[in-house]
Amino acid sequence: MSADVTYPADLPLAPRPPRPDAVSADEWAANLSEPARYGGEGPDRSREEAASTPDGQAAHRFREILVQTQDLEWVDKTLAGLSHKTLWRNEDTGASITLVRFRRGSGIPDRHSHASNQFMYCLSGRYTYTPTNVTLTAGSFYWNPRGSLHGPTIAEEETVLLEIYDGPHYPTQPSWYTDPADAR
Repeated sequence: MSADVTYPADLPLAPRPPRPDAVSADEWAANLSEPARYGGEGPDRSREEAASTPDGQAAHRFREILVQTQDLEWVDKTLAGLSHKTLWRNEDTGASITLVRFRRGSGIPDRHSHASNQFMYCLSGRYTYTPTNVTLTAGSFYWNPRGSLHGPTIAEEETVLLEIYDGPHYPTQPSWYTDPADAR
């Protein structure tokens, strides 16, 4: 994780949702996560209490949440044709879960590797790694092990992928991104 990324202690809190009838009042009051530093749509909607990590860093406690991804706006990245919906990110490790969308004809322009394992599940479309001719289609699962060179890629049609990293995305910021936030 980059040292210039901070986790603000004053992030907005979500109102405590009503207690379900099937959960006791005591359990509901105590049923929050351990202090954690999470970002993304899910955490942003479930951050209920300010807290601190064991080493005193700002953190929050969270409750389960459901995010209707179709209701979220796609956010453009600085690489033309690429947008995303960040669902969850561990601000300490760089691990993340994101929906990514490549417009037809767009893709990653260069061979590259990642600083952690990259997992992708294709929800729709056709996305090809041109040197190897590996093509993801709806229902395909792709694992790119940490440090393995891959790409460039091309979206043969608009493609939506569920992308998961178990740590930081890149060892250094790729040249195709002009905003460092796009490489997180």
